[in-house]
Amino acid sequence: MSIYNLEYFFNPKRIAVIGANDRLGSIGYTVFRNLIGEGYRGIVYPVNSQTDSVQGVEAYKSLSDISKEIDLVVLAEECGTGILNVLEECGQKGVKGVILLCPDFRTKIKEAMHLEEKIEEIHRKYGFRLLGPNTLGFIRPGINLNVSLFRRRLNKGNIALIAQSATLSVALLDRAADKNIGFSYFVSLGSDIDIDFADLIDFFGVDPSTRAIVIYMQSIKNGRKFMTSARSFAFSKPIVIVKSGKFVESLEVALTHSGLLAGEDKVYDAAFKRAGAVRVDETLDMFYITETLSKQRRPRGNRLAIITNAGAPAVSAVDSLLRLGGQLAEFSEQTIKELEGNVSTRFIRNPLDLVSDATPDHYEKALRIVIKDKNVDAVLVMLTPSLGTEPVETAQRVIKIVKENPYKPVLTNWMGAALVNEARELLNAHGIPTFVTPEQAVRTFMYMYRYDFNLKLLLETPQTILKDIKFDTEKADSVIEKAISEGRSIPTFFEASEILSAYGIPVILTKRANTLEELKKAITEIGYPIVLKIDTPKIIHKFKKGGVILDIRDELEATEGFKWLKNLATEHGDPDASVIVQPMVITYGYEIALGAKKDPTFGSVILFGTGGNLLEALEDYSIGLPPLNQTLAKRLMEETKIYLYLKKYFYYEDILRRLEETVVKFSYLISDFPQIKEFDINPIFITDSDIFALDCSIILDKTAPKKKAVIKGEFCPPHLSICPYPVHLYKEVELKDGTKAIVRPIKAEDESLIAALLGRCSERTISLRFFQRAIDLRHENLVRFCHVDYDRELAFVCVIKDGEEEKIVADVRLSKDPDGTDAEMAILVEDAWQGKGVGKALCSYAIEVARDLGVKRIWMDILKINTYMLGLSDRLGFKKHHVEEDSVKVVLNLDTVS
Repeated sequence: MSIYNLEYFFNPKRIAVIGANDRLGSIGYTVFRNLIGEGYRGIVYPVNSQTDSVQGVEAYKSLSDISKEIDLVVLAEECGTGILNVLEECGQKGVKGVILLCPDFRTKIKEAMHLEEKIEEIHRKYGFRLLGPNTLGFIRPGINLNVSLFRRRLNKGNIALIAQSATLSVALLDRAADKNIGFSYFVSLGSDIDIDFADLIDFFGVDPSTRAIVIYMQSIKNGRKFMTSARSFAFSKPIVIVKSGKFVESLEVALTHSGLLAGEDKVYDAAFKRAGAVRVDETLDMFYITETLSKQRRPRGNRLAIITNAGAPAVSAVDSLLRLGGQLAEFSEQTIKELEGNVSTRFIRNPLDLVSDATPDHYEKALRIVIKDKNVDAVLVMLTPSLGTEPVETAQRVIKIVKENPYKPVLTNWMGAALVNEARELLNAHGIPTFVTPEQAVRTFMYMYRYDFNLKLLLETPQTILKDIKFDTEKADSVIEKAISEGRSIPTFFEASEILSAYGIPVILTKRANTLEELKKAITEIGYPIVLKIDTPKIIHKFKKGGVILDIRDELEATEGFKWLKNLATEHGDPDASVIVQPMVITYGYEIALGAKKDPTFGSVILFGTGGNLLEALEDYSIGLPPLNQTLAKRLMEETKIYLYLKKYFYYEDILRRLEETVVKFSYLISDFPQIKEFDINPIFITDSDIFALDCSIILDKTAPKKKAVIKGEFCPPHLSICPYPVHLYKEVELKDGTKAIVRPIKAEDESLIAALLGRCSERTISLRFFQRAIDLRHENLVRFCHVDYDRELAFVCVIKDGEEEKIVADVRLSKDPDGTDAEMAILVEDAWQGKGVGKALCSYAIEVARDLGVKRIWMDILKINTYMLGLSDRLGFKKHHVEEDSVKVVLNLDTVS
């Protein structure tokens, strides 16, 4: 389903309301009155078999009686099985969009889930877009279009609000109307059989009237689709999310520690971070943060300076700041010296507490000095009205300084009501966010920081810490397939450790004993003290069940322990279970947990944190979505207390680096095998010089694909919501002069190579590719060139070996539209390599891959003076579509190209 027919949905010229009537308070009356009562310029047709007219407008007996084409149909009557006939009629008439209001659909309708399936079948059969059922509808204030059950008028603005709950939507809109918050769109999703969050993010992402997207979310059906759309627009438009149901228990019972702790809400948190969105805790916060982001620059860090004339509210602000993970900025020596000479206060410190009757001059001098401090990322100016204060004049001074210093965000908190209302309005009118309470101001600052942090995470260029490393995927695959073929979803410890070893993750020396003789032999090889563990899929949490015996130091203890474990296994139905023999670790060190779990929405996720028996007790862990590169692995680790603690000590620097590498290796493992349902490595033991796994367990999903496979039409394996690097698309080519080259997908680590390529290109070559004479080579621009979402963009580079180093000499990319059917292609070839067949090799391969992925049409805009590219496009099978004054659009229909 293309997003482009959503334009017909949200800007319809002709609307039919089925069930429109004159019964005051009914659904049909409310929708029809909203449509014809707010100045909408389109045509509205009431469809009502009971009367000849509705509110003075001629009514039609059925949809078929309307001779004109209909863009949008609104079903405003009671929903039941009869709606299937209505939907069939919509499809046969060629309707482009349908809204099924149907309040309380799943409560009032028997077998609602079955009926939803039938609705979905019809909508897919005819291809119309569908909103609902159980939706409030949508509102587009900019064109006075209210196709909803909300009865108040909304102001025009630049915020697009998407809400899943129809009931809550009424409360949100009512509050927003009272606060004069404006919207570009409001959409209530309801059951989202068709139109969902991802579709709307794609639509609002390119909508010029929308500057920010605000979402009230209960759940997501397709995690991968959401991630792709959110990541596509996170840089250009803030995406702010309130997610309800923080403490809803998972529908599935996890078996491992990692599976248990990687709960639904933690996974959503990880997904929002990876998407570059910001999550807020309260519904009002989403409006505060959106408004603030539209008015102010994002802070570069979490260091806040506070200027106030009252100590108590400043203390509240500090409490909130520290609780949310922010920092009080430490004034520089220069700032302190300037404040001492210009500001009357008892102590020069942050918060800067001015006298209670601080004048506008006091505030102006203080803010002018503090805002220039490099240790300060943002400033919160607070004013409590008292005898001598001048709220309006002080606001005017703040406005003046903010205009002079637009590079650093300033938030304000004018406390009170009637005494400060005029000042608040003045601040808001000049684009300076103001808040009623200090807590609101601080929360908004921290949300701004988190949003900026998430975007920076997307922009970071990772180091290549695992260059040229090769994993023994065949070994791991054989172990997994053997267990599945034998009907076992839980491999043994030895099998799990073999899988880890195949991916370069070290496991402590381990021997297996089935008899006392084998036990003695193992002890001879290992030496005392030892640890004995039972190895049976019947006992997952071995320590809790008494399946682990520590610090055995003689033969008698070893014999008794062996017998105890064998009896324990017999009691649990596995008399043939082996006993694991390992050396007892007596070296000083720390226990780390590393694990994975398949989430029903976002697929496989990875857990990292404090391990051993303290994992569940301390809950010091973080969640990330694979694939993880070096940067993402480090950020995942940095979210835990154990990592921050160890980072303080220089002698752990090397081992933390190796731990980082271990997380990346584990991410490769999880990405490669969709059969892994849960994987628990707990603990991984680290010292200042060594790292190895002490225990591990794995749960397999026997219904998953039997081995890693790329499905035709997709890059991404089905168990991941973010596509891994498509290494299978490497191809060796030979150029006209016999030079051997590699064509491969671009990767984030290519930033320096791309910068070098662009730097070697002439001004003419740059102009022909980018339609401008120069390219900004700053990191922020280059990184977006190299960070590719392979679901949305195909980018290939041509790599030549220059001695031991690689050199990129050309780049081609296909930018797909959201539904993946159309794509725009553009190519850049370094001057020195033009005419050698590089362009044709790159374009031909890109077209080949695009066809395999289901792209139907490729187009290019080529400048008329670019005769070489026009000739190449002709040789590749492109046809002229239309000619502009300076450029030619050429199109290649892949359906007709063999």
